[in-house]
Amino acid sequence: MPTPLGVAVALPPVDLVLGIDLGTSCSKVVIGDPGWQNKSYAVAFTNAVGDISAWLHPTRFGSEANLKMRLMDDPSSDEVRDLLVCYLAKVIRDSRSWFNLNAPADYRRRELRWSLNLGFPDKSVAGSRFESAYWQIAHVAVALASSQEEPSPELASRLRRRELVIEPFIPAERVNLYPEIAAQLAGYVNSPHRQRGNLLLIDVGAGTLDVSTIILHGDQEQDVVSFHFCEVESLGVLRLYECRRNRLEAIVNGCSMYPLEHFQDGSRPVPERIQDLIQNPSPVLKQAYDEVSTDFADQVITVALRCLVRFRASQRQAHANDGFEPWGNNLRFFLTGGGCRSIFYQAQLADGPLEERLVKNYTRWHLDRDRRRAIQEGLLLERLPLPENLEKFPESLHSHFDRLSVAYGLALGGGDSGNLMRITAATVAH
Repeated sequence: MPTPLGVAVALPPVDLVLGIDLGTSCSKVVIGDPGWQNKSYAVAFTNAVGDISAWLHPTRFGSEANLKMRLMDDPSSDEVRDLLVCYLAKVIRDSRSWFNLNAPADYRRRELRWSLNLGFPDKSVAGSRFESAYWQIAHVAVALASSQEEPSPELASRLRRRELVIEPFIPAERVNLYPEIAAQLAGYVNSPHRQRGNLLLIDVGAGTLDVSTIILHGDQEQDVVSFHFCEVESLGVLRLYECRRNRLEAIVNGCSMYPLEHFQDGSRPVPERIQDLIQNPSPVLKQAYDEVSTDFADQVITVALRCLVRFRASQRQAHANDGFEPWGNNLRFFLTGGGCRSIFYQAQLADGPLEERLVKNYTRWHLDRDRRRAIQEGLLLERLPLPENLEKFPESLHSHFDRLSVAYGLALGGGDSGNLMRITAATVAH
């Protein structure tokens, strides 16, 4: 029946997903509209949109820095929880304001129903030692972001202890936690550029090194991603710097030029050489620096290799054939995250040591590296493809998309949309 003239027709509401990658040095935010226009919007926090730093929100509140690392070290600390609540509330509030100012005018004519998908720093949520802290931080931060008052630790503490109740603009049932390793791959799995088969994904963050072994497969109706062996270890860029600096400070107190907080916001590159950390280092300090670096490199390779060896063994066992080579001529490999720009991690993961360990003991790939390159054998390093529906992110920064990939995956949705629900760590082997 046609609508009578002069009668307003109520437009259906629009569901928006606030995808927040709560990083160690900085956070990234993408707002997704998976149900209406199927668009995603990268949230810039400054006007310097020609630089990737505009999309990186330092994980600090006032003078309090290293909030995520402090939570990872002590997830039961109420003080750190309250500081992170304040920080996250500000990120939520600023992101919502940014969308209201920058989104297409079509959204202003609709009721907007928000959800929050927050990245989780472990391979699964249930049973993690960070589970209760993250749930509490997420819910209290949403309530604080709904307040008219400026975020403060005192207000966060009152909300946490339930001495104060604020009606949140995001209902509790629309607040979700998803493993970062799953969210990062969600965008790729939903991309027309996806390829089926085996895949290695290593994300180097400021705090953690995330390694995932995956098979993308499916039937005639849908693609399915299955996580097999995954590791999340505290082996990120800032952890490397912390180990190096602590060893040097134990020998000569006060010898290093920069505290950890100097690099916390991600805007300054972490020193790659001892000369960038200490003026005129002695031979003793150089030796200590090299020893720490070698030990840390061994840990990085061990974590990645442990996942790959178990991944290969499980596939051979599934085929009941010791001669079966599950990866064929190569294993596709994504190396992502802000830390993957580091010379140290490039050298360990992309330039030889990891592949050489595989060649020596676990594959039939050619022993000569140049020969492997000529026939595209070995670890086949690729770049995460840029999503076709990502708005407000300039073409000049496309090579930095991997730093936003977790937030983008989180913004794809969940619940009824199913976009992220089927990309979870539930199938991860422990």
